[in-house]
Amino acid sequence: ALSAMSQTTNIVIKRSLSLACLWLASDVIADSYDRKDFNYYSYKPNTAIGFYTGKTCDFINIDHVVSLKDAYESGAANWSASKKETFANDRRNHVPSCGRVNSSKGSAAPKDFLRRSRDGKGLDYQIVRWCEYVTKYHSVKLAYQLTTSNNDQKLLASCSKSQSNPG
Repeated sequence: ALSAMSQTTNIVIKRSLSLACLWLASDVIADSYDRKDFNYYSYKPNTAIGFYTGKTCDFINIDHVVSLKDAYESGAANWSASKKETFANDRRNHVPSCGRVNSSKGSAAPKDFLRRSRDGKGLDYQIVRWCEYVTKYHSVKLAYQLTTSNNDQKLLASCSKSQSNPG
């Protein structure tokens, strides 16, 4: 018979191995994201005003509020090609964005996008429609049954209570 200490050690080792396997599996899934799988058809925005900043842009393009990578990592990895294409081209998830702001946002979720907007790394901008963005982000996630478990829940809830901009 194993001592109580040995049994505890075995349990800890098994749990650690299980967590390590989950971590490795999630890393493999995240690494297999390919934007081309979503078959997005780009189009020209009908405005020169960026949604996030409210300013006229030198270069404007369409931004996915919930990025394709964010969607992939929160449930879209298991979707059919047709559903991925529908999501990518759903205009409810599109906003016109100044090219540099869109590049800065990348595939970031709201918390990281806010941090990037004022991190002092050369491209500081004020997000003037913060709660509208967060509300749109959250509604797209819900509409497509994408998980929000990796999102800052307080941040998502903050805009449902108040339409103010952070700090």
